Amino acid sequence: MSARSTDAEALKATEAWFRRQGVPHLIEDYSTRRDILTRTLPFLIVVFAVSVFPTIRLDWPWWANVLSIIGVLAAVTGGWMGINALRRRKLLALPDEVGPVEMLVFLLTSPALTGFILGDWESAAFGILGNALLLLGAYLTVGFGLLPILRWGARRLIRDATDVLGLFARALPLLLIFVTFLFITAEVWQMAGTLETLRLVALIGLFALVAVAFLISRLPVELSDLATFDRPRRVIELVQETPAAGLGVTTGSLRMDAPLRPAQWMNVGLVVLVALALRVLFVSTLVGVFFLIFGLIAMHQSTIASWTQSEPRVLLDLGWLGTALTAELLQVAVFMAAFSGFYFTISVLTNHAYRDEFFEDVVGDVRHAFAVRAVYLGALAQTEEDRS
Repeated sequence: MSARSTDAEALKATEAWFRRQGVPHLIEDYSTRRDILTRTLPFLIVVFAVSVFPTIRLDWPWWANVLSIIGVLAAVTGGWMGINALRRRKLLALPDEVGPVEMLVFLLTSPALTGFILGDWESAAFGILGNALLLLGAYLTVGFGLLPILRWGARRLIRDATDVLGLFARALPLLLIFVTFLFITAEVWQMAGTLETLRLVALIGLFALVAVAFLISRLPVELSDLATFDRPRRVIELVQETPAAGLGVTTGSLRMDAPLRPAQWMNVGLVVLVALALRVLFVSTLVGVFFLIFGLIAMHQSTIASWTQSEPRVLLDLGWLGTALTAELLQVAVFMAAFSGFYFTISVLTNHAYRDEFFEDVVGDVRHAFAVRAVYLGALAQTEEDRS
């Protein structure tokens, strides 16, 4: 095998490594059309196939529904054959990539059928909006590697669970005492236990929104110096046991100060944000489970009824334990979990003693990715020099 083919394989392996780490935008020439939209094609085809049959109506006779389905198939097939004819492609060929034409077909076909066949243009307008949101969601999921980011963040959380719990225990011992006594006050049950579901979700969303805003405000400071390196030796150390170690880049070719594009900063920031958010969610979940168990043991239904001024809504009867899981207990436990997670986030971000530890592991992995990028860019530059 030639050295050139070996380098090409190592470059592909390095780009695959970027995708697995959730930072696909660190790949040079990362294309919105080729690398993002086209990779969503299987998902878009499935959604399109389901969405083009909005015309089946239970109040129609069976033969009318059959004719409706045949008409939809004929319209979609004929329209696509026409598009392929104009583009000088095989009439029944499926798209090889997603471009403006494919996006318009996905956005407009199902709503247009709804409008023309059923005459429901209001639903058609909402259908266009729904398809646009689906397309945007697919773009963000694939383009910014959300699934790899979540997998990576979950692995890091499992590995560092003990450290996260230790930080929580050191940072918030007084909060644990405070929220425990707060849990057994009538006012909390009257507020959180009687909230409508949508209001409770909105309240939790408010906590999450403010916490995320604080996390985002800290990211520029924490990431500002990560993308540059002073010593080539440090870069070489960081890329060991990664595909970049096989690129054979000379020390002088390393791109240790290559600036990042805005999309690359967004991608890296999202990695850090998701990883830190998973840690906060982990802590909040543990607090919620604690209060759920505490409530099952300590809170009798008569006490809940006297505090909420209404009969408790039993979700699960645990008569064999002499207790029951009520909707009020679940709502209060969720509220306390959200409040504790919010307080934990603000505390570790504003306390210098804990902030560095909170960011250290996750930011360290990002620096690892930047080191791989420095070698990767050097390898690309060497390849271009060899070709010229």
